[in-house]
Amino acid sequence: MSVSLRGNLKDFGIADVFQLIGQQRKTGVLEFQDDGERIQVLFDRGAVVSAAHVGLWTHAALGEMLLRCGLLTRERVDHLRRECEESAQMLPNVVIARGWLEAEELRQIEDLLTGETIFTVLRWQAGSFDFSAQEVEHDRDFDSLLGAEQILMDGLRMVDEWHSFAELVPSEETVFQRTGSFPQYIQRAGNDGERQRAMAERIHSLVDGRLSARRIIDLSLLGTFDAVQSLANLRRVRVIEPVDPAGLEELEGVDQAVVSRLPKAGGVGAVVIPLVLLVLVTLLAQFDWRSGSSSVFPIDHRTQMELVQRSFETRRVRHALETYYFSNGHWPVDLESLRSSDSLASTNAGPYYYASRDGGAWLLGPDR
Repeated sequence: MSVSLRGNLKDFGIADVFQLIGQQRKTGVLEFQDDGERIQVLFDRGAVVSAAHVGLWTHAALGEMLLRCGLLTRERVDHLRRECEESAQMLPNVVIARGWLEAEELRQIEDLLTGETIFTVLRWQAGSFDFSAQEVEHDRDFDSLLGAEQILMDGLRMVDEWHSFAELVPSEETVFQRTGSFPQYIQRAGNDGERQRAMAERIHSLVDGRLSARRIIDLSLLGTFDAVQSLANLRRVRVIEPVDPAGLEELEGVDQAVVSRLPKAGGVGAVVIPLVLLVLVTLLAQFDWRSGSSSVFPIDHRTQMELVQRSFETRRVRHALETYYFSNGHWPVDLESLRSSDSLASTNAGPYYYASRDGGAWLLGPDR
């Protein structure tokens, strides 16, 4: 006999729903709705399998997350949608089969999406819920799943702590600029723990005076709570500050997406690349290679010639990184070693971002 549970979040809170499903070890689908927004959480014997917004097609939320994190281009996401609809295949299977992502890498993004979705729904103050007991198909090891009670405790803790620092990041559209170095952060922040320090370093490396807070959150792969907390900590000790909106240039931008995936290190004991290598932010955006002095280059309206030039410059950066890898047997620690008499990006282009992922090195194109 199928079991269902329906109600209004004003009368029966999200915490109560999660506790009931967890304590009774229920398997099924829990759906939340509010003002046209729908979120589904899948449970297996009281443990959370996944959570995501309900989109126009299956795994639409996962596709958008891969796009936002810079792991797939818009063209590839659109291609995935068409292929999944035409062949009735699941997006994760297609992505892995095509070699666009490794299975473990995709699993990490799925977990990130689940965490982000639950953090979102736990902050809802209104809406309805509907739980339907039914079989849930998944390929996860049950022992690797977190119980509903554990996720609830972690989520409620984050919601409580959120109010203590969120005001330091006014909105997701806020653009931050660096006003101090990371060593200065370490000196001013004191003993804030190894994990907090590692997250702050990752966020600090992404701050460039151009990327929005939302873009930094997505590229960091830390999740909204940890990334915003790190931004707040960096601002609290005055090593970053918001850019004055009046001083921001109106730039016609392009989506920051994966331009190319560089070859992986092979063999036993593959090369371990530092987690974030984004020296191009300052190296290319603020240095005048011809005069040897710092300057700011406006990005004019993109003509057809500039689009062709940008494509060429992208390939040049990629080839420089590949050459270094094949010559030295490892990826460069930073991009300073790639400096030459010629610039790696034109004065018309925004900075490129060079980041590592578990599956190899990635070159991310200019944002905005």
